Amino acid sequence: MRGGWPLLLLAAALLFPGEARAQRRASGFFSGPLQAGLRGGRDFGNKAWSVGGQVAAPVGRNLELRPSGDLFFPRDDGMGWQVNGDAAIRFGQGGGLYGGAGIAFAHPDDSDTETGYNLFFGLSAAAPAQRTKGFIEFRWTFVDDTSPFRLALGFLYRL
Repeated sequence: MRGGWPLLLLAAALLFPGEARAQRRASGFFSGPLQAGLRGGRDFGNKAWSVGGQVAAPVGRNLELRPSGDLFFPRDDGMGWQVNGDAAIRFGQGGGLYGGAGIAFAHPDDSDTETGYNLFFGLSAAAPAQRTKGFIEFRWTFVDDTSPFRLALGFLYRL
């Protein structure tokens, strides 16, 4: 069985992939795998539908950097956009509940780009080891003395 060790290790990795993945250490600045996904929602203050994407990059045990961007489609005005630089803290053992804040660069319709900030919280009901995670998020963006409420639904996919 001298030549059988590589086959035995390969079989163990195939049979127990979760344990093998858990043994790997994260390297560099990020403490875990990057996630990317899409989201869609409704901005109730501006009466606009939105579609966008985001990335989740874990930096610590419960902290994630979450850059994102959205396009807005109001009923009566032209298309607008918003780019966010957010950070989120995950609560609880599974990290399903989270809250955070960040900077927002909003460009509604044909006006100038304005700077503000975001506050948000959300819930992901997926298990931490699951590759695709759905979420629901409640978000307020404070720009130009307004704070419209937005509800977003989406998913993140572990890369």
